[in-house]
Amino acid sequence: MKRLMAALLTFLATPALADFNTTPMAPPPQDIIDRALDDPDCFLPENLDTSDMWVGATLSANARLHLVPCQLAAYNMAVKILLERRDDESDISTWDTLSFARYSDGLGWSASDTLINADIDTKTGRLTEFVKGRGVGDCGSIGSWVWTGYDFAMTEYAYEGECQGRLPEKWPVIYKRASAPESARTPDPVLDNPDAPAQGADCSVAPFCENRRYFKDFLVSCRQPRDDGSRYCSANTYVHDTEAPAGYDYQLRVSRERRDAPLRISFIAVFETMDRSKPMTITVDGERIAVLQPNEIETPHAVNDYFIGPQEKTNQLVEAMRAGSEIVFAYRSEYGQNLTVPLSLSGLTASLLWMQENAGN
Repeated sequence: MKRLMAALLTFLATPALADFNTTPMAPPPQDIIDRALDDPDCFLPENLDTSDMWVGATLSANARLHLVPCQLAAYNMAVKILLERRDDESDISTWDTLSFARYSDGLGWSASDTLINADIDTKTGRLTEFVKGRGVGDCGSIGSWVWTGYDFAMTEYAYEGECQGRLPEKWPVIYKRASAPESARTPDPVLDNPDAPAQGADCSVAPFCENRRYFKDFLVSCRQPRDDGSRYCSANTYVHDTEAPAGYDYQLRVSRERRDAPLRISFIAVFETMDRSKPMTITVDGERIAVLQPNEIETPHAVNDYFIGPQEKTNQLVEAMRAGSEIVFAYRSEYGQNLTVPLSLSGLTASLLWMQENAGN
């Protein structure tokens, strides 16, 4: 009897191990990320904090999925897929880098330890990738996998090897599982309950309550949706200055209020504000694209945030920027200095595509 009581007291005094359904989502430890990215096929800009781009999803009480950026290109982003597991008797995680099947005309079916433009649906446990053969996305491959409780099983794979303007939904399906496995994702009390009250955006898991991505020299972001589902999005690049209070001296912003709104371009001078009685000249790769007269420059938000007024000139400049590598703003400061400010356009095209895809209604 004494042994039974002692065992019972020991059991009651032992804290229950927290499972993934009750513990906060967090990025992998840095040593795990470093190990996964120790791959010659992974290359990212120096000093890029990948934790800002990490995506995580809880699959069950014992399994979590982590998407860690490995490579950034103009219209494709490769990620490592890390599976975090815990057994029922331990709070120590084990980590595996998953591999997935991919098809191409040259290699046929092969294994890849990255996914391209990957996404995980946390409600269904469905994992997808979209490999773009070129920027417009009219060729490449689309694969989908579902969590089975232990691993991911392919459910469908579409492939289009010729870039001839065919929409992805028209691509030939070269594999389709006869009976797709049921997802084993643990039900979520809010996501899986249609009668649950609407939840506000959880800004604790998104920087500045935004969705953000990096494409080469651009940071692109979309704010949380408005009541009508629309989102403000912008793509930004900077002239960095580590000694400046804001961390930069100049900023180029291409923004859109909502999906169907026109693009706007603004140039921000943190310190060297403009002489508003003088014009501004804008060149792309050495070619003069626009000369803005003082009445064509607007400052609706701040005295140093200069918007291009005429939409026709904005559209003309956007087209030149898409095809260019460097833009230069030349203007006279209010202190009488003639200034030229070069900014990189590397990553702009991918940023605009991402904005269009994420702008909501």
